[in-house]
Amino acid sequence: MRVNFTNGKLVVRFTLSFIVHQILLFLTVSLPAVFYIVVLRQPEKLFFVNLTTGIIITAYFLYCLFYGYYVARPMADILVKIKKLSCGEFLVHDRKKRYFSLSSRLYREVYANLESLSLTLQENERKRQKFEQLRQDWAAGVTHDLKTPLSYISGYTDMLLSDEHEWNKDEKKEFLQLIRNKSTYMEELINDLGIAFQMDQSTGFKFSSQKIELVEFIRRTVAEAANMPLNKANHFEILGGEEPLYVMGDAGLLKRAFSNLFVNAVVHNLAGTSIIVHIHGNSHVQVQITDNGQGMDEQSIACLFDRYYRGTSTDTPTGSTGLGMAIVKQIITAHQGTIDVKSKVGHGTSVTVQLPHSKCERQFVPYPNGII
Repeated sequence: MRVNFTNGKLVVRFTLSFIVHQILLFLTVSLPAVFYIVVLRQPEKLFFVNLTTGIIITAYFLYCLFYGYYVARPMADILVKIKKLSCGEFLVHDRKKRYFSLSSRLYREVYANLESLSLTLQENERKRQKFEQLRQDWAAGVTHDLKTPLSYISGYTDMLLSDEHEWNKDEKKEFLQLIRNKSTYMEELINDLGIAFQMDQSTGFKFSSQKIELVEFIRRTVAEAANMPLNKANHFEILGGEEPLYVMGDAGLLKRAFSNLFVNAVVHNLAGTSIIVHIHGNSHVQVQITDNGQGMDEQSIACLFDRYYRGTSTDTPTGSTGLGMAIVKQIITAHQGTIDVKSKVGHGTSVTVQLPHSKCERQFVPYPNGII
C-alpha cells in the first residue's frame, strides 16, 4: 500500500486506538492484584488469588469479545455497502447517520470513499442511460434517413421502367438527377458510419501529412459551401489571413472538418444568416466561424460533439446523421488542434478552431482508429 496523508492518518488513528485499549486492559488486569496486595495485604490466600485470576481471565475474554465487536462491526457494515454497490444499489447519503457508532469513526475515510464511489457509479449509470437513449434515437434517425432516399430511388426507378407512361428527355433527366442526389446522400451517410465505427477500433491508421496553406484552403472551402444547393442566400465573409499561414495535416480530412462546420452554419440557421470566418495566427493558427443565427442552448452545446447526438429532429431535411461534429472533433484533435463552441439562443454561434503552425516541431499524431 502506498502511504499518503489520508491512509497515514488512518494508520495513526488505529495505532493510537489500540494503545489506548491496551492501557485500559492493563489497568483492568492490574486493579484486582493491586487491591489484594496493597489494600487487603493478604496475597497468601490462594482462594482469593485464584478467584481473582478467574475474574481477570473472564474479564479479559469479555474484553476481547467487545474489542472484536468494536472493530468488526463497522467492517461488516462496510462489506454490506460494498455488496450493495456490486449489485447496482446505490448508497443513501445521510450526514446525520453517517457514523452510527464511535467505532465507525475509525473508518470514516473508508465510508467517505464508499460514498464517493457510490456517487461516481450513480453518475456513470445516468450517463450510460443517457448515451443508450441517444444511441437508440440516433439509430432510429439513421434508419429513417436511409429509408427516405431509398424510397425516392425505388419510386423514380419504377417510374422510369414503367411501360404505362412515356417520359420526355427533360423529365428523365430530372428523375435521374434526383436519384443521383439521393444516392450521393446515402454514400455520405455510409461513409460517416464507416468512420464512426473505425473510431471504435483499437488499431490506428496513419494518414498523409503535408504542408497546407490554410488561408487559401479555407477560402476555397467557404466558396464550395456558399455555392451548395442548400445555401439559403446566406452571406459569407472572410476576415484576416492577409499573410499566408501554414499547418501540417491531411488536406482531405481538414477539408471535411471545415466543410462540416460551414454546412452546419448554413443548414441549422434561417435564410439570410451572416457567417463570418476570421483567420489569424498567433501562437497557433486560429479559424473562428461566427454566425448571427438561432444559436444553441447549454444542453445542445454540451452534447454537440457526442457521436449519437442530433441537434435537430430526424424529420428535418438537413442531412444530419449525428456524426458530423463528432468526426470534426476527432479530425481536429488528431491534428493536435482544439475546437471550442460558444453560443446563446437567439444570439448566434461562434466556433473556434486552433491548429499548430507547421514551423512548430511537434510529432504528428496519426488519426485515431483509421480513416479510409
